Amino acid sequence: MADPWNRRAALVAARASFASITVWIALTTALRAAGAGLWWTAFDLPFRVLCHRIPERVISIAGTPMPLCSRCAGIWIGASLSAAIAWPVLPLRTLRIVLPAALALMGIEVLTQDLGLHPVFHPTRILSGLLISVPLGGAIGGMITRELGGAAPGPADRNV
Repeated sequence: MADPWNRRAALVAARASFASITVWIALTTALRAAGAGLWWTAFDLPFRVLCHRIPERVISIAGTPMPLCSRCAGIWIGASLSAAIAWPVLPLRTLRIVLPAALALMGIEVLTQDLGLHPVFHPTRILSGLLISVPLGGAIGGMITRELGGAAPGPADRNV
């Protein structure tokens, strides 16, 4: 029996849905910069739920604040793009080391910042988000590609 749905179209739709997260962030920032109040409010709504948006923790682009703090931007943009391009696809054994290490580094960065040991520093906030989200996003993208694209098993399939 023939496959009842187009796997290639499903793969493209899945990747596009992940990429749309980054587009949504950029569009929300652009709508705010343009002063499109009603549109900006509608597009900004999900970010109000996802992030605290403390002003000193939010990056401004050309004077317009992003809809997420710098750490959340690193998390969401990193996961979005790495899942969309399905890279890096790390083996499960490696993810079991990388993700707890990244979480520990993020915890240290959060703790030292909140204790006042260093000021809000956007590069480390973005990096701490990316260290978690990129390996996880790549793994998700790789799994989707493997399932929908019919690709041969990759390194993520071994060493479970």
